[in-house]
Amino acid sequence: MLAPQLFADGRIAAVNYKSIVTWTVWPGAALLVASGLTSFALDWRSVLRSFSGLTRIFGKKEASADPMDAVECPAWWFPAGFIVLGPIVVTLMAILFQIPVWAGCIAVPLAVVMGFVAARVTGDTDVTPTKALGPVTQLVYGAITPGNLSGNIMSANVTGGIGLHAADLLTTLKTGWLLGGSPRVQFFAQLFGVLAGAALIVPAYDLLITDPSMLGGDDWPAPSCLVWAKVSETFADGIGALDPLAQKGILIGAVLGIALALLEKFAPKRAKPFVPSPSGLGIAMVVPGSNGLAMFLGGALAEIARRNWRRIADLFVTPIASGLIAGESLMGITVALLNAGKLLG
Repeated sequence: MLAPQLFADGRIAAVNYKSIVTWTVWPGAALLVASGLTSFALDWRSVLRSFSGLTRIFGKKEASADPMDAVECPAWWFPAGFIVLGPIVVTLMAILFQIPVWAGCIAVPLAVVMGFVAARVTGDTDVTPTKALGPVTQLVYGAITPGNLSGNIMSANVTGGIGLHAADLLTTLKTGWLLGGSPRVQFFAQLFGVLAGAALIVPAYDLLITDPSMLGGDDWPAPSCLVWAKVSETFADGIGALDPLAQKGILIGAVLGIALALLEKFAPKRAKPFVPSPSGLGIAMVVPGSNGLAMFLGGALAEIARRNWRRIADLFVTPIASGLIAGESLMGITVALLNAGKLLG
């Protein structure tokens, strides 16, 4: 509904994903963040519980232990890790990317908030909102560090990246839990994965992307990179450079996100199934239309199967869906490697 009107009004130059998402990302991101922060505020007790574990550092025991403590990481690990690793992250930001120390100090706690929002959206929709939350952090740094293009990109990448990777890791924890794995053991495995990933991803990237100018072309469309680049260029001169209509879109998305989050929490029980998902609406604005259509068709077919052949659906829906996702991912990697071979040749 939005894209045809945007094109008719001359707000977007062409009818393609790259052009459309540079505008729809703003109301979509605002909707996701506003609903996530509202849910965050409504769930403040669970947030405080994670910080209450700090008392263990000083040798005090909590009055009542959570039964999940036997399999999950101790609650105090999060605030303790934040205190220990936060200064290291800020120092690396200043040394490697010339980001002001004060801006780095804002990035680390902001990453925690973005992590909560991203985790909630991922839990609701199984889609990590990379294209939505990245521009939100760029919006913040565009306002506090106008004119600093590289600082805008990298500080926002640190903030958004931390939150988004946290959300991605939750999907692996969930999978392991369903298969009988201990969340605490999985946590240690993920730490080793961080080291392995750092050692392998950079050389693999250098192999596949021999020249950064390749990004955004026919062989490497890289929609996420294009969105981040466009947003950084927009905010290089400060938040006032944003299209006034996009600013209105942010406001409308934020109000809608807050309203839907409140309805999810306080609507009568019978009405809750009819409350639209703010996460679903926000995600729909930042992914290609083909993805949204595929999700609808898959969900509809799965629901039809469950209503008519419940036992068969319970056995086969998840494996079939997993196979479709894995097959597409493996084929995408194969095509990328083949293209890289042609380019290197």
